[in-house]
Amino acid sequence: MASIPARAVNLGRQLAAIKAAVPDAQGTVRGGELLCTLTLQPTPMSRSYRVRIVYRHRRRPRVTVTDPPLALHPDATALPHVYPDGELCLHLPGEWRDHMFLADTILPWTSAWLLHYELWLALGYWTGTGDQHPVPSPANRIR
Repeated sequence: MASIPARAVNLGRQLAAIKAAVPDAQGTVRGGELLCTLTLQPTPMSRSYRVRIVYRHRRRPRVTVTDPPLALHPDATALPHVYPDGELCLHLPGEWRDHMFLADTILPWTSAWLLHYELWLALGYWTGTGDQHPVPSPANRIR
C-alpha cells in the first residue's frame, strides 16, 4: 500500500508560526517566497544574532546571519558548516521537508548552529555534527 505524501505547509502558515515563536520576527510572503528576518539568542549568555530566512516550496530554506558579521576563529581560514555563499548548513540533505514547520525545525536548528559557532570561536573546533562545505578559491567562484 502506497503512502500518501504529506502536503507542503502554506507559506502564510509558515510565517504565522515563526511570528508565534519569535514575536519580533518580520516577514512577507510574495511571489511564492517567504522572506523573514528575526533575532535569535542561543543562550542567555550568547550574543543576539539577526537572521534572514528565504524559503520557497520544493527548495531548502536558505538561512544567513546578517548581523553581527560572523567572525573567524584565529586559527581558521573559513567558517565551518556554511555553504560557499555563506548560508548556514543546518541539516543533511533530505532531513528537512516542506511538510515541516520552519518554526519547529529551522529556527531551533539555527539556534543550535549559532551555539556551536560560539563554542567554535572559543574552542577552535566544531562541537556539532554534519558535513563540511569547502569554500572555493576566489578564482573558482561563480560570478
